[in-house]
Amino acid sequence: ADIQNPKRRTYAAMVSAVDDGVGKLLAKLRELNLETNTLVVYLSDNGGPTADNASSNKPFRGAKGSPWEGGIRVPFAAQWPGHIPKGLVYENPVISLDIFATITALAQAPVDPARPLDGVNLMPYLTGEKSGAPHDAIYLRMFDKGAYAVRSGDYKLVIPAKGSAPELFNLKQDIGEASDISAAHTNELQKLETKRAAWNAQLIPPVFDGLLMANPPKGEKGRVPASTED
Repeated sequence: ADIQNPKRRTYAAMVSAVDDGVGKLLAKLRELNLETNTLVVYLSDNGGPTADNASSNKPFRGAKGSPWEGGIRVPFAAQWPGHIPKGLVYENPVISLDIFATITALAQAPVDPARPLDGVNLMPYLTGEKSGAPHDAIYLRMFDKGAYAVRSGDYKLVIPAKGSAPELFNLKQDIGEASDISAAHTNELQKLETKRAAWNAQLIPPVFDGLLMANPPKGEKGRVPASTED
């Protein structure tokens, strides 16, 4: 009640309600003796739409619907007592597509070689069995805007919109993506652009109309895109 902005007040109340709900779920797992046999994953699907609900993405730039860190970096938490080390903070970039790959591996479910998964099984990385980063790069394509982002190591390439010149940022030094360093790091820029072009060449047009597209392109009927957002 002490929050003056009505949008911010409602947002805070909803987050509090979600926190209560997650707590009830975890308590029920413990009550049913299922806690040590259950992997729980919690994450948001995109950064906060700051204009709509007064959320804050600081210190990141941008909001929902943008290729900046404020639009795509989200809270991502997992719990599996006895398997994921308690209190672990994992620093390497991961993506929601990894959830399906992880549970597929844990369930020993078969994967069709002709339809490989985009995600990576994260468990070996969380337990320390594997070192290094799960992904050489993480990609984003916003088909309706012509925007792209590629994150590899500390560097991130951003094409903000169709026709825009590519920009480059070092997220370790500039988490707010305030300084475009593409002119001083042309080799890094070209490496990421080469990765982006090769990844994008694998994709087909979306098979459904984009919500914001006035004249959306038509994909191949009956097919699902390999990934319009990765």
